[in-house]
Amino acid sequence: MKNIYHSDIMDMLLKSGKEGMSLRMLTRRLYNIHSGIFAHDVVFPNLYNQVRRYLWYQSQQRHSPFIRLRWGQYALKQDVAVQLDIFIDMPKEDDNKTSKSIRKDDSRQLLLFN
Repeated sequence: MKNIYHSDIMDMLLKSGKEGMSLRMLTRRLYNIHSGIFAHDVVFPNLYNQVRRYLWYQSQQRHSPFIRLRWGQYALKQDVAVQLDIFIDMPKEDDNKTSKSIRKDDSRQLLLFN
């Protein structure tokens, strides 16, 4: 089951920590992010039902990152939050090598046009 708000839900629940977040507060924040003056396709009751069904279904699955704490309260499983922190904070070695080679090439090109 795919949801277009999955990444936003993950971000909000990751920031809320092990206490989790109520479904109503989560939906309010999603609504504020995706609604605007010209966006009339986001309706709060429809969004609330969509997020409620999505989180309930996902919390019933064994391999889901979501866990239901109590009625209307959801959080991320502790293992998922630790895994995300590790992969986000890891620096990439390839980025440093490519940036050095680009800098050398740029300096040569600038000297040709002086």
